[in-house]
Amino acid sequence: MKLLNVPNRRKVISASENNRRSGKEFLKSFSPILLLFYINGVDLSLYPWRVSNKNKKKIHFSVFIQIGCMSALVFPTVCQLLWVLILPMKKIEGPLLLVFVIQVSSYYFIRRSRNQIGQILKILNRISHQLQCNTDYRKRKTAICVFCIVMHSLIIAYLYIYFCSEQRIIDQEYLKNYTLFSGFSKLSPNCLPLLRDFAVSFYTLGNSIFIIGTTACYTFLCVQIRCLFLHITKQIRSVKEEESACQLLHAYDDIADVLSNIDDIFSYPVFVLVVSSMAGLFRSIYSLIFLQQTHFQFSIPYWFSGIYFSIVLLSVIFSASETVQAGKLARELIVSSPGAFPFRYMELKKMVRRKNLKREIVLTLWKTYTIDRSLLFSAFGTLVTYGILIATLGNVQS
Repeated sequence: MKLLNVPNRRKVISASENNRRSGKEFLKSFSPILLLFYINGVDLSLYPWRVSNKNKKKIHFSVFIQIGCMSALVFPTVCQLLWVLILPMKKIEGPLLLVFVIQVSSYYFIRRSRNQIGQILKILNRISHQLQCNTDYRKRKTAICVFCIVMHSLIIAYLYIYFCSEQRIIDQEYLKNYTLFSGFSKLSPNCLPLLRDFAVSFYTLGNSIFIIGTTACYTFLCVQIRCLFLHITKQIRSVKEEESACQLLHAYDDIADVLSNIDDIFSYPVFVLVVSSMAGLFRSIYSLIFLQQTHFQFSIPYWFSGIYFSIVLLSVIFSASETVQAGKLARELIVSSPGAFPFRYMELKKMVRRKNLKREIVLTLWKTYTIDRSLLFSAFGTLVTYGILIATLGNVQS
């Protein structure tokens, strides 16, 4: 991974006082996301001087949070392995175990890259200040808060409905009457049902914080980079001075470096988000359409989970694809900008080549699949195709 190191430009447009405050508000707009990461045991450490001033109680509290978050991820995974061995619906429990494992690996990947994420935020803050990007970061922060509140509301509603659902009652009765467990006379028959409830609660609440935090961080990083690309596009079309053109070239190069590092950090976690969302959507849609249940209450949890995973999938794909499109438009204008200054054409042309400004602007899924607008249609097409295929095979077997 390329180390992020954006030097301070000597020739920077003088920013007004409002823009200076706006630059500081960029980091403040990400405070809800930083809080979610901190609760999940991932401290981005945007302010290193604060770390040195931490007392022992705060350090112990941070360690306690980290241990608790790891337990909240590992405990449901171990329990899910037990349910695969015990419960009869192995075609459902098996894929869920695979999803749990890749989500745990994604958590450790984000935790390992926490310093790079904090550095990206600080660099974007500096670039926004230099370009005098007039963005209302208070509205941005409000949008982030609304996003997080809506997603957590869906999770809490799903968990509440699940504990009242018919499927939970069926699983509880099966676990109470499990024959191998009945041999342990000292243990209560309610032990496995309680363990099932704890595992579902731990996974739903604990893992949702990580999923929501990662989704919000990636989405709004892409939103900010898209705003910067559009700002450069607007400025390059009206630029009249060679010095301003050079500044825009430097700014574009810095933003392209940041986008490349975002892809290095988030390509695998976003891949996990997309796979998990598609798996959750598939289970929800398949259960609503093909499983015939007597009570309408049984289908309500699948509605909540379907809406939740749809928001995650749409947020990731739309934000990334729109950022890539804005970056490609800015690249075309940047590459052609030397032609507007015939007296310094060769100098600007050499700058474009030296900084490799013609490089491709991409965001990927695990460095294997490029994220664009067509990915959304491919994802839903895959869900429909495999849903019909599995439903058809099930009818033939029955």
